[in-house]
Amino acid sequence: MGEPKALLDWHGQTAVEHAVAVVHEGIGGGPVCVVRAPGQKLPPLDAIVVDDAVAHDGPLVALHAGLVALTGEADVAFACGVDTPLLDPAFVRAVLRALHKGDDAVVPIVGGRSQPLLAAYRVRLAPRLNALLDDGAFGLRDIPRTSAVRQVGEWELISDAELDAADPRLSSAENANTPEEWAALLARSTPG
Repeated sequence: MGEPKALLDWHGQTAVEHAVAVVHEGIGGGPVCVVRAPGQKLPPLDAIVVDDAVAHDGPLVALHAGLVALTGEADVAFACGVDTPLLDPAFVRAVLRALHKGDDAVVPIVGGRSQPLLAAYRVRLAPRLNALLDDGAFGLRDIPRTSAVRQVGEWELISDAELDAADPRLSSAENANTPEEWAALLARSTPG
């Protein structure tokens, strides 16, 4: 991107501020945790901010750090990056509602792709993620080795009436990895 994704402008606020606001609304105002690279500068946030143990060591390490930070604060966490700025609070709620009693996590499949960074995880998974990390696991796709992860397809997501009304094309899952992609998403969105 040429600069940290968290600090990209999204209609006058940073991408991380926008993501925190969307998740706050999506979870109904409960605690939000932001995992940053060690020493990464962020604006003031209405969130618990924790450092990754090692910068850029992968999303499994970051998810583990977030779940540890939320232990005792919440039972379920919605995990997302800052590079999906079209994320709608209705998408967050639909994924959280899709988490059934026996599920440790729910991961959407959108556009034929697994979306483990737009997923719901039970906070109690932290020790299992730690064990995976100790065994050399690196990615979120390793979680099903030790946990009950249910995938939800587009049809199940859109069967949620609120999500179907708010984001029927599931644009929430569109991410940006280049300045051009970010600019294109920014151009398609409306402020607020």
